[in-house]
Amino acid sequence: MDITCWNCKTVTALDKAAVEAALAAMDASKLGFHDVACASCGKSNRTARDVFEAGLAAFNAAPEMTKREINQAHKAEKAAKDKAKAERAAVKAAVRKARK
Repeated sequence: MDITCWNCKTVTALDKAAVEAALAAMDASKLGFHDVACASCGKSNRTARDVFEAGLAAFNAAPEMTKREINQAHKAEKAAKDKAKAERAAVKAAVRKARK
């Protein structure tokens, strides 16, 4: 999750643990916001609870497959189908041979 500083426009990246800690701090203090300090200028960036909840949901979401992973999955599926087709053809040939 990225927070952009309102003062210097520096992007601060928060990991899942930081987002969970911010939500826990908001629950403890019963506030609807959390102040994220900028690493560059030190200013506080007040961020609403719903932004942290959306960020946590994004962390928990299943990662999307890259194009390369999709292509590899398709190749594996095609190889499995071709192997099954070859096995069926071998069984048919063996049955024909046994009938003769």
